[in-house]
Amino acid sequence: MTTYYDIHCHIFNKDVIIRKLVNVVQSLLAIKDLLEKEATSAELKFKIDGINRTLEDVTQETSEDVFEALDQVYQGNVVTTPLMFDLTYADDNDDDENQNKRYRRRIKRIFWLISVALPFIKARVNRKLKSPELAEAFDKIKNRVKEFEESFDKKSDEEVEIFDNANYDQQIADLEYLAYKYETIKPFFSIDPRREYKGNVKLTDKLKEKIIDENGRFAGVKLYAPAGFSPTDPILMGTSKEAGIYELCQQHNIPITVHNSNSGFACFSSVLKVRGDVLLNGNIVKPKKPLTFDNRFFSRKVSHAIAERAKKLNHPKLWELVMKKFPGLTINFAHFGGSGQIMEYVNYSIPHKRIDEDEFEDAILPLSNKDKDLIRQAYKLNRRKRILRDDLSIAERAEVWNALYRAGFIDNWAKAIFDIIKNPNYPNACTDLSCFSEGTIIESPENNEAIFSIREELKTFKTSFFDKLSDYEKSKILYGSDYYLTQFFGPSMEQYFNDFKDAFGNDFETIASINPKRFLNL
Repeated sequence: MTTYYDIHCHIFNKDVIIRKLVNVVQSLLAIKDLLEKEATSAELKFKIDGINRTLEDVTQETSEDVFEALDQVYQGNVVTTPLMFDLTYADDNDDDENQNKRYRRRIKRIFWLISVALPFIKARVNRKLKSPELAEAFDKIKNRVKEFEESFDKKSDEEVEIFDNANYDQQIADLEYLAYKYETIKPFFSIDPRREYKGNVKLTDKLKEKIIDENGRFAGVKLYAPAGFSPTDPILMGTSKEAGIYELCQQHNIPITVHNSNSGFACFSSVLKVRGDVLLNGNIVKPKKPLTFDNRFFSRKVSHAIAERAKKLNHPKLWELVMKKFPGLTINFAHFGGSGQIMEYVNYSIPHKRIDEDEFEDAILPLSNKDKDLIRQAYKLNRRKRILRDDLSIAERAEVWNALYRAGFIDNWAKAIFDIIKNPNYPNACTDLSCFSEGTIIESPENNEAIFSIREELKTFKTSFFDKLSDYEKSKILYGSDYYLTQFFGPSMEQYFNDFKDAFGNDFETIASINPKRFLNL
């Protein structure tokens, strides 16, 4: 029997998961959007049930309980690589004296935002659909969030807090125990360079202890730059005096997984001291003063705040600087930019239908004459506006899309990541498809209940993109689930796994067995 690998998953227990209440807020806003788009009762119920299902799955007492829930789907036939997440400095602002003092107040604000959003959205649903089932589903969310809030006010006997060293140490202890007990668990150790700046630990020594030493239980490294640091931080890149994390990993073939999409989680800080490079206004710079973000994290624009922090701290352009210095790194740019970015790239979706003529001409100025002519021919001029033609063939749209990408009109992370991983100078760079959530709500043929399927979108990715790749490029694509976080956005874990196997057919072995086994250096 083939052994598969889920190269990207999480098995946090209830002590870690409170931060994902942010996703509840985002999911509720998605329900609000569905209402505005005239969604059906079945579509709304599916979304609401998804929130409840995920909240139930992740409120387990132990990490082993969470793993066993995942293994009910995998049935012991899939090697998992659960990723740690060091949250200690997520609200740091580089201030030792006030380190994370505000996080309890800010988490309370999440509870408040949910309490405000729930009755508002529930009332809109009742006015529109008058469904007792939907009202009951909303009440379940309310009760589960209330349980969270009550537990948040009580510390455990071990004083485990969500943003402190006790939580960090608890994650390490949980994953080491699970890696010792289960041969199918290969955890990744989380690195945040700020931990060394605070004087707590020498991170290269910590990696040697946890990964390289004979008794090390971890199989790789996890980096999450949007949590508040640059990919080119000196602790990671090294200095003229001593080697950094990347050099150690490259020397010992230690795999690294880095979050690389414009969504997910991000630091709470509005002002952040960053050591290393950031992306500002399309330019890579080393900030001489603390970075100020335009969007506050704890607001109704939380999704904008996350996207802003991701772009400034974690854009593929920043990671290319890392690859140029350490071309032999075994590195996984997780999420391939995000499933929305993937499908925009695969389908060559052009977002700019109307462009101001002056802006249009300024943007294409640096391009070749061929690209300029190509773009101009795709847009008709009408009263100082360039309007995209609606009769472009697929081949023409692809050419125009790529020209617009070169002009900077399109900032697509999937394209940027693919340009890195297909580069022969970076033989060990790859990407995973974890948290693929582009799909459709359909009716189950078995029980007439609504289910969310990503099968058709995955098939489009497979036929329109993957099948056209060279064998070398195919070797760079990995399967990952992002369990349990993906369930906030789409399919159940069982549906997710089955859709991948169905969409990829015989090639599922390539992305879920051959490629990840090589990535893990097994």
